[in-house]
Amino acid sequence: MDFSDWFDFNNRVKQNMTLVKEVNGRTVAKQVHGSFNWLAFIFTFFYALFSQKYKTKDFLKKTAVPFVTLILINFIAELILGRGLVLIINFAGNIWYGFMFDTWFKNQLVVNGYHVDNSAQSESDTGQHDFE
Repeated sequence: MDFSDWFDFNNRVKQNMTLVKEVNGRTVAKQVHGSFNWLAFIFTFFYALFSQKYKTKDFLKKTAVPFVTLILINFIAELILGRGLVLIINFAGNIWYGFMFDTWFKNQLVVNGYHVDNSAQSESDTGQHDFE
């Protein structure tokens, strides 16, 4: 994950898509939603930590790095500027997570060898909870 991946709003996932990969001779499909992720907005990193839907190699690390960065920014801002700015930073961070969470997930799936399956139906949930 590089820094540009954190803020790549222009290439954000904007429509639902299915990504597939062959694992041990069978096809694993993962759904990526192209809308604002309300659960990521509310729970940030903890949504990736506890959700079975987002279990894929290195995705926790991909979501933990921005989360820890936000904590450090909040800590520094509170020391320098006070509590009011921390609330604004927290809210902006949650919005950022809500918009970018599924994009980070899609990018990690691509790194893990998945590819977009244009022929799959968006309702398909085949192997959604498998971990490669």
